[in-house]
Order: sequence, then C-alpha cells, then structure tokens
Amino acid sequence: MPRQENTPTQPMIEEDEIDLRELFATIGRYKWSIFFITLLITAVTAVVAYRMPKYYKTTTVIEVKPKPGDREGFSLAGAGALLGLSSGGGRGSIGKDAALLVMYKDNEAVLDSVDYSVQYYDYGSFRYTELPENNCSISITDLKIHDYKKQGMEIAFESISAKSFRLLSIGRFSNSTLGTFLYNKPAKTEDFILTLHKNRQGAIPAKIKLNTDKRYIFEKLISKNLSASVDKENPFLSITLLDTLPQRAEHYLQTLIQNHTKRSIQFELEDADITLASINKQLSEIETKVRKNATVLEQYKAKNKILSPGTQAQTLLRGEASTDDKIIQNKYKLHLVGQLIVFVKKNKNIDAIAPTLNELNDQPTISLIQKLQTLQLEASSLAQEFKPAYPKLKSIRSQIRIIKKKIYSNLLNLQKTLRSRQRSLSKLQQEYANKLTRAPTKEREMKSILVDYTLNQKLYGYLLQKRSSAEIKKAEAMSRFRTIEPIYTNPAPAKPKKALIVIVGFITALILSIFLAFFREFLRGDRER
Repeated sequence: MPRQENTPTQPMIEEDEIDLRELFATIGRYKWSIFFITLLITAVTAVVAYRMPKYYKTTTVIEVKPKPGDREGFSLAGAGALLGLSSGGGRGSIGKDAALLVMYKDNEAVLDSVDYSVQYYDYGSFRYTELPENNCSISITDLKIHDYKKQGMEIAFESISAKSFRLLSIGRFSNSTLGTFLYNKPAKTEDFILTLHKNRQGAIPAKIKLNTDKRYIFEKLISKNLSASVDKENPFLSITLLDTLPQRAEHYLQTLIQNHTKRSIQFELEDADITLASINKQLSEIETKVRKNATVLEQYKAKNKILSPGTQAQTLLRGEASTDDKIIQNKYKLHLVGQLIVFVKKNKNIDAIAPTLNELNDQPTISLIQKLQTLQLEASSLAQEFKPAYPKLKSIRSQIRIIKKKIYSNLLNLQKTLRSRQRSLSKLQQEYANKLTRAPTKEREMKSILVDYTLNQKLYGYLLQKRSSAEIKKAEAMSRFRTIEPIYTNPAPAKPKKALIVIVGFITALILSIFLAFFREFLRGDRER
C-alpha cells in the first residue's frame, strides 16, 4: 500500500523541478538577441551618461562655538534630525546652524549676489557644458519672466548683424523664432523681457536657460545639491555644494557663510553695542561723581577731625549702601525687562532675547523660547514642502502664536515682580534712613556725604563689571564662527558616476534581455501546443 500511494506523486515532483539544461539551452537559442539587446541598452546608457552635465564638489568646514545660553536649555541638536541632517547630540546651536544653512531663508540673500538667473551653455563633443558669464560673448540683464511655469525655459541666440540678433525657443523637435531685436535694448516677447548686451570676447552660447525666481532657483538648482552635516564628536560643521561651475560654487559658499554669520550674531552684536553705549555713558557720569564725593568726604573728615564713624552708624551705613546696591541692580533688571517687552511687541524673531533672559535667570521663559525655536524650525521645514493650508503646518503656527503670547505674559509678570521688589527695597532703605537720623550729630551730618560716596562707588564697580560682561559677550559673538578648512573644489567631477551608471545599465540590460528570451520561449511553447 505505501508504494502505491507514493507512485502517483513522483511524476508531479519531477515536473516541478527546474531543468538547468533547458534554461541554458534557451539562453543559447537566443544568445544573439540577448547580446544585441544588452549591447544596445548599454550603449544608450553610455551615451546618456556621457551627455550628463558634470557636477564638481565644493566643500568647507567651519567651527561653530555654542552660544552662552546653550547650557541653559537652548540645545537644538534635534533640528538637524528634523531636516534629515546628521547631528551630534549635545552640540547646542550647531544643529540649528546646520538646519538654517540649507533652508531658503538663509539662501535667499545669497541668490541676490550669486547669479543663477541666466545660464549659458556651449555645445561640443555631442554634449552641452555650462559657460561662465565672463567667458560668453553676450550677457543678459533686466530679465523678467511673466509666467512662473516658464521658469527654466531654454532659448537660442543667433547674431544677425552688429546691431541686431534673433532669439529662438528651443523645442523638442524644432526651434521656433521669438523675434528679432536690437542689442542693449529691451527685447519683449510673450513670455519674457530681457536686455541682451554684446561682449568683445567669449564663446557664442548654443543654448541659454532663463531662471528669474529665487524660490525656483533654490528648489531646482541649490536645494538638492546643498548639504550641511555636523561632526558627532566636535563642533565642526561641514558644508558641501555640487555645481557645474566650481568658481560659482566657491563664491556661493563663501557668501552663504558670511551672510549666516552676520544673521546669527546680528541681535547679539546690536544688544552688546546698545548695552556698552549706555554703560559707558553712565560710567563717565558716575566717575565724575565718585571723584567729587571723595574730595568732599575727605575735606569734611579733616575739618571735623573724624577718623571713622561710630560702630552703630557704620553698620547702618553699610546696610543702607547694600540696600542701595540691590535697588540699582533691580532697576537695571527692570530696564532690561522693559526693553524685552518692547522688542517682543515689535519683532517677530523673539528667540533673539535668549541671552538677556539668561542674565535675568527667567527659567520658565527660557523653556518657552526653546520650544519656540524648535517649532519655528519645524514650520520652516514644512513650509518648503506644503502650502500654508496644510493642517500640520497650521497647527504648528498656531502653537507658535500661543507660545509668543505666553512669553509676552511671562515678561509682564516678571516686570510686576521686579516692581514689587523695588517697592520693598525702597521701604527698607527708608527704615535705614530713619535710624540714621538718631545717630550722633557729626556722623549724621556726614551721612549724606558718605552715602553718596558709597552709592556711587558701588554703582561704578557694578557698571564696570557689566561693561566687561558686555565686551566679553560681543567678543564671543564675533568669534562663534571660525574656518577650519578653507573652501576647496575637487578637480574631479563628483557626479555623475558614469562608470557605475554604465555597469548598472549593462546588468539591467542583461537581465531584461534574458527575461525577453524566456518570454519568447514561453510564447513559442504555447503556439506548439
């Protein structure tokens, strides 16, 4: 019985087995078609790879020192991850710097000085190569494209005479004439307006590409070729740009770093300059008062033969001077809070108040600033991909508005607290003054002179300390960015990887041709049945 049960299943197993001999026989029957299809596709791939534009890699490495406030909770290492950047955790604001460098906000100003609006191409050896403008026999200015959909359109130039030229629209199969125009005069067409100038030397471009909108240029030419990465162990930021013109890429990176540095330290420098100007003015006034008070005090002591005030009066005077010192510091903080409130009312970038908040040690508001910075980065990232009506973007912007209102409310509450403390200190100061009225006559007479002298001396020392802090803050801001490796362009093209493209094309063609061979064999078998 067992042998009878196994017998019927044996043929089925044999039918399901793959016959390698038959496979190789099939490949042998269609070897020439496999060879020619593989050769044809590989040749087409090689031609396409050969005609691809060469991109050169330009890189630089800069050191980004953390801001003073980073230790108090302003670390935005997660910002890099938000935009797909590699970031070393705990690197503070360097993650934010890396994220901002690849955003349109930082690149918009760069596109004003680095020109991508017109690209000139030469044709030789069966491919187009981009020409620098200074190597071109013509130049285009005052370009305006009427329709956004026409951004990136390609035109051709033909010289007719010493005074006139012809422009043609490059089509897929043929070119169409746009019109005949004069040099140095506005050339108006249905799609654009430009002024074309003739240079004495240079090559005549075979093709001209027109890009005017900065957002279009960033998304099509810059965004996909610009990257910023953070070293995992050191505060080093590596910036890379791929471009068909190495000189333009070097100029672009240099301008990008300069603009970003200025933007990053702008508020810190403005704050430090304003603080220094105010402190220097007050120091000049206080220094004069201290010298005058010292002279008056010495004259009074010499006239009345007083070596030092009594123990009780001295204690009261020290207490009053200490209270006066606290009143001065409290007034200074009130002044800072008042400035912050005005700044928050008038400015959108309220995260710039972070250094001042650290000085005030307002931890709740510092935490809110941290959340605000993270949300702003996320909103900027989403705004590049989605419209304002996108639900998540709307939700984040709503959260940003709520946090800004909360920050403003916190500052008002801090102002109220400081004013209340000021009133308490004033009462304490009055108590010291009342007690001093019961001191001995000569010491009481000396009280006003000594208090003015002590107060102005304390204030002078306090302002000197503040000036030193402001100068250090300014110096730190100026030295936050330092070039580690200068801008460098590798002379060998970074992409396309032509050899790799051809190899992948060959393997793909071989697989496809073998598949077609088996498919033909399958159809042949069906016809025979």
